[in-house]
Amino acid sequence: MPSRAYALLLVAGALCLLAAGFTFYGRHTVLDEQAFAARATGTLAQDEVRDEIAARIAGRLVEAHPGLAELRPVLDAAAADIVATPRFAQEFRRGAARMHHTLFADSHSTVQFVLPGAGEELSAAVENHSESAARTVPDGDPDLLAIGGGRLETTLRRIAPAARSLAGLALPALAAGIVLLGLAVRRAPTRRRGLRGAAMAVAAIGGATLAAVTIARSLLLATFDTSHGDAVVGTIWSAYLGDLRLWAVAVGAIGLILAATAEPGTPGAWRRVLARVAHPERPGARLARAGALLLVAILLLTAPEVPVNLGIVGLAGLLVFTAAAEVARLRPARRSADY
Repeated sequence: MPSRAYALLLVAGALCLLAAGFTFYGRHTVLDEQAFAARATGTLAQDEVRDEIAARIAGRLVEAHPGLAELRPVLDAAAADIVATPRFAQEFRRGAARMHHTLFADSHSTVQFVLPGAGEELSAAVENHSESAARTVPDGDPDLLAIGGGRLETTLRRIAPAARSLAGLALPALAAGIVLLGLAVRRAPTRRRGLRGAAMAVAAIGGATLAAVTIARSLLLATFDTSHGDAVVGTIWSAYLGDLRLWAVAVGAIGLILAATAEPGTPGAWRRVLARVAHPERPGARLARAGALLLVAILLLTAPEVPVNLGIVGLAGLLVFTAAAEVARLRPARRSADY
């Protein structure tokens, strides 16, 4: 059945392009050691992040040496001093790079975020606050965290080295997506409809990615009940996933513009589409609408800003498509036989 084959090719092509996009982005932001360390270091521009790092330095030191608990105020002050120095950013970047190398090189070795060279600075800073306390602080560079304790972290340790191999599938997935969308255009009833369908598939990739990033960020931040935690996690999220949201918006907008250029449709056609979505006739479509309404209800209770943000994004997409379609209708009409 041509229509079913056309739809399956569109879906398969979109999924391949989506996988390729995520893979390319992961290679650029996470798998690349220097890019990963640079993004981590960039979070130091946020005051809350620096405060969190200082608290972790002192807290991890007391955790490893409980006898230092009574010196916690001195350790907190000393840690804050070294985090505020210009040299700390270099030490933090080297520590992030080393942790990244260990994480992706071997699934069995211990992964720690150690700050190379910060041990001497910490001892000097403690001595500035209390000479007696400095004599009790052990030598060695402080660490911020260790990966591998819980089930989630253990799973991460196991799959991290294999991620580099999977990243090699980015180009084949991209090629497969392009080929599948090309086949979908050929199987479409008309070339114009096929081009519009392929462009809408690209727009759907951007929209789905944007929705996933928006929902995941909101649900994650909802687990923190303080503005400090929100600021720290939000900064880290933006450092690694902020560009993904930007690219999703760009891909979605480009897809909508190309779709409108290929087939703008009649003026106001989007109203009929919305009417069909609001009042579906087929049982499967009605079930999908019920699931979507239930999801919106859950989001309104857990993260009320998500439906609002998604609604704004959807409205923006509709405006982009409508504007592009109006411009496309200004072109001289071509013979339908060419399409």
